[in-house]
Amino acid sequence: MIYTIRIIGFLCICLVAASCNWDDDRAQLIAEIGDKQLTWKELSEIIPDNSSAEDSASLADHYIQDWITKQLIISKAESSLPEELQSFEEMIENYRSSLMIYAFEQEWVRQKLDTVVSEQEIEQYYNDNEKNFQLKDYILKVKFTALAADSKYVTQLKKLFNSTKPEDLVKWEQMCVEIGASYYFNEEDWMKWDEFIKQVPLEVYDIEGFLKKQKTIEFEKDNNLYLISVTDYQLTGSRSPLSFERDKIKSMIINKRKLVLLETMRNDLYTKGEQDGSIKLYYTKK
Repeated sequence: MIYTIRIIGFLCICLVAASCNWDDDRAQLIAEIGDKQLTWKELSEIIPDNSSAEDSASLADHYIQDWITKQLIISKAESSLPEELQSFEEMIENYRSSLMIYAFEQEWVRQKLDTVVSEQEIEQYYNDNEKNFQLKDYILKVKFTALAADSKYVTQLKKLFNSTKPEDLVKWEQMCVEIGASYYFNEEDWMKWDEFIKQVPLEVYDIEGFLKKQKTIEFEKDNNLYLISVTDYQLTGSRSPLSFERDKIKSMIINKRKLVLLETMRNDLYTKGEQDGSIKLYYTKK
């Protein structure tokens, strides 16, 4: 680039000029296009103090070329675009107003919104909106584990996995951790079928039939042994369990509160504006 050879020399001047008075703008000019000017002061502010001469030169060169290109494009746009396409003041003001309103409302919500939702509120919402909680996916409660098929721990792990004793469940999880076997179990959580099938290489063509008939399954694939136990399930079209919808319902309740809070704030501001004379209307409703 044409500036690269000169820029190191320019930077040397810039370092000296940085300690001088900037009042003499003409002496500090780097480039000028129309009524737009690029000064050493502006350039020096974008170059880190700890930059090497080579890095500073590269950064300054890039900045100068970008500045010139930008100004040339703006100049071309101003001379080429119709006047109506150059009127950005209203657009900018509308954008600024939108940002101000958004920032204010976000802060208002942060300060005022009650995010505590009781179990009673969740249950009430669930019962009042039963039609909104129909399952579109198969869901199940399941535990499973996978380990090398030739592992010396297979027999011991299978015994613990199939046991119904709580203490054996704890031992099973501990052994999985110790021998590096993958496993999953959370007796309270529902899992979507698609999420489950991503974790175990099962090939199931009749999901409903599988869930209704299979409670435990054991198979080998790619030298791994898989143990699966389905402890509960729900079919598509049935009512979604409350435990599966709890977090969703909580978010919906909080979002409803947010909307009410913002609507109340807007109405209060309008009422206050009418009462204190801030609002001046020069028309009458028909």
